[in-house]
Amino acid sequence: MNLWGFSISTMLVPALVNVATPASGQAEPVKSPAWVQDVTRMAFLTPGQVALAAKAGVQVVHGNAVWPYFPLRREGGGLPSAEDRLLRKFVEDCHRHGMKLVLGLPPFAPVELAKKHPEWRIHPERGIKPKGEPDEKSLGARLCCNVGPWGDHLIEVCAELVRDYKLDGYSFDGNYHAPLCHCFGCTQSYRRERRRDLPARVDLDDVRYREYLVWRGDKLEDHYRRLRRRLQQINPDAVIMTWTVNAGRYGHYLHSPRAMPTRLNLLFDLPMQEWWLDETNFGGSVAPAFGAAYLRAVAGDRPNASEAYLMSRGNPYGTDSFPAHERLTRNFLALTNGSIAAESFGWPGHLESTMAIFREVKNRERWLTRTETLPWAGLLVSEQTRQFYAYKDIPERFLAHLFGTFRVGMEEHLPLRLLNDWDINDKVLSRHAVVVLANAAALSDVQVKALRDYVRNGGGLVATAETSLCDELGRPRGDFALADVFDVAYQGRPRAPLKRPELDPNFAIAIDESYWKNRTGLATLTGGDHELLRDARLDKLVPGKRVTFRGPQVRVNQPKDGVVAASMTPDGSQTQLPAVVTRSFGKGRVVYLAAGLDAAMWSYAYPYQRRLLARAISWAAREPAPIEVKASMCVQATYYTQGGQDGRRTIVHLHNGMNTTANHGLPVADVPLREEVVPIHDIEVRFTRKTPRSFHLEPGNRPLAARRDGTATVVVVPRLVMHTLLVAEE
Repeated sequence: MNLWGFSISTMLVPALVNVATPASGQAEPVKSPAWVQDVTRMAFLTPGQVALAAKAGVQVVHGNAVWPYFPLRREGGGLPSAEDRLLRKFVEDCHRHGMKLVLGLPPFAPVELAKKHPEWRIHPERGIKPKGEPDEKSLGARLCCNVGPWGDHLIEVCAELVRDYKLDGYSFDGNYHAPLCHCFGCTQSYRRERRRDLPARVDLDDVRYREYLVWRGDKLEDHYRRLRRRLQQINPDAVIMTWTVNAGRYGHYLHSPRAMPTRLNLLFDLPMQEWWLDETNFGGSVAPAFGAAYLRAVAGDRPNASEAYLMSRGNPYGTDSFPAHERLTRNFLALTNGSIAAESFGWPGHLESTMAIFREVKNRERWLTRTETLPWAGLLVSEQTRQFYAYKDIPERFLAHLFGTFRVGMEEHLPLRLLNDWDINDKVLSRHAVVVLANAAALSDVQVKALRDYVRNGGGLVATAETSLCDELGRPRGDFALADVFDVAYQGRPRAPLKRPELDPNFAIAIDESYWKNRTGLATLTGGDHELLRDARLDKLVPGKRVTFRGPQVRVNQPKDGVVAASMTPDGSQTQLPAVVTRSFGKGRVVYLAAGLDAAMWSYAYPYQRRLLARAISWAAREPAPIEVKASMCVQATYYTQGGQDGRRTIVHLHNGMNTTANHGLPVADVPLREEVVPIHDIEVRFTRKTPRSFHLEPGNRPLAARRDGTATVVVVPRLVMHTLLVAEE
């Protein structure tokens, strides 16, 4: 939670978003101090709440006590005496209770410095001075660029505070980069390094501006590398546990240009996100779970934290009548998706629920730390696709494909791991049985080669829509770079019908013009006799093998070697087009979906879409998932491995997300505010590869008996209330 009463992330541009630098190889995360690996309980609080946090078992305190100062202490400046005493006591109190203190430092230049060095301020326009006179209240007039001298000054302020007060690290609510800056530092650096002038304006239609964003992201990464090196010269255990701009809010995805490159998260010891589940952020959908899982992914499968906001509603914003049960459910959802608990003591009237959360986390912490996500299926979340291809319609061209695939993974209980652009390399791909490219349109030549080699060597691939149609900067190629792998060529998109169809009068009376605006992308899917479609559950959902489809469609030619498993007839057309194409490529299998079942599963879902996409993933993988869970679709299952001196184990999180008031409210305003739980019984978990020596449920160390079923080992979880951990000891 924001402790100093403002949100820097919304001051630069509305709901800033991050974008990955186009991948050219593998990116490595920083090597964090050992103590970071064991953090499960962090709290945001004021200096007067330290004893309360210690009582709750908090390990890391985040709090704001001071602002950056000018001049530096070694130059006769430093903190004013009152702030000196406050910070010194804050640190001493935390350390006396055995807690680390990570200082929240607002990344604004002091008024005196901003006035003395106006050239350090962010200059949005070429040749025009930034607006506003710096003063204590005009924070926007105190935003300076970390490419120039301000970045060096901030680093030295942080270094002095660590040396003088024995801080354990920093978090910043901001310290990203502006969409465009023409300050002296940026102008000179860009001209020197790129041998050209900065772009005149923010314009993602201009490839030169996209190239600037890549450069600016590299400069921000360099700033944090220098900050980290400087801190660890003084204290090798000092960390950067800072707010990041990823997916904590649905709006984070929608706005561009970025505020930071996604790859920057690898330079943080523990990135954090504000995690909103109100109606404006689709809190009742898969979006929050995806957001927590995505933070785990961009952190490099390392520690991260999601602070579940107590927002009962986002319009207007409020914590009114917020059930403690819902707060606990949200935190269990974060844990399930690989994100640790970060809670605030600042929510009025919710002290007991804060304490309860930390108690529940402590009961589980042994199985939350030093874990790795179990690889089987990988879903690429391509930020270069979001920023450089889908920026004009991010909800439809980017998010719908990802959320739909993620929903399939949740409801079918598949081991689905999120991947980043930098993960598309031989080392990471080889660990997965199948990779899903959900309209991953912007891929570099290096990524394309890695994917082609992966499939040729036996990997499975499921790709949809316009995957690989553009390069890493979103420049169209004219055809799929993976056309040889898909065995089809890109021929554009089907034309929309020119004439509106006749509607039943009883239906037509209830619609308006918005109905016709949204009635796009219709087609009839017709299945053939293919092993992909030979499924009893699919037969029940589509007994006639013909079904309505609404979603993205791509026109491709008939394959030469591949097989058309299903065809589509677009609305207003009589021509059947390939909708699902399967083939072998080298030792691997490929499913190309010209009909975007993934996007449809989010925006206009039919049950058959879930089952057909799950079948495509399993068919391409060749081998079954290492763990299979049979449970209600309201149960989310996630899979991790853990090893140590006491042996190796596999850990299955089971989270009951049922909302007993689902669909009773106005759809556009409804949000989960759960007050009760309906337990789920008899969840079957099958281990198809390994035979663990023992099983127990946590918390409580409750042993479970196992049985053999052919080559699989099966255990049954008798009762799931809200969240439990199935621990399989190897």
